[in-house]
Amino acid sequence: MAKHAYVEHRPLSSNKGTETTHHVVIVDGKEVKSTKTQKEAADWAFSMDFTVHVARERHLQDRDQPAHWRSYPH
Repeated sequence: MAKHAYVEHRPLSSNKGTETTHHVVIVDGKEVKSTKTQKEAADWAFSMDFTVHVARERHLQDRDQPAHWRSYPH
């Protein structure tokens, strides 16, 4: 069974205009890593053998909605 990691923008916001300060990797609903860039977060998750998903839009980060996510190319 594949392990999944979600890369999310921080701070959380429903406002499209809020600036991203950092990115986090979420596994099983918990933040397990914080990085400056989305690429750093995704690369770390790949190195840990996760299937990586990133938010399609910054303000849409509902992990229960597959349409909010895209696979991150490795």
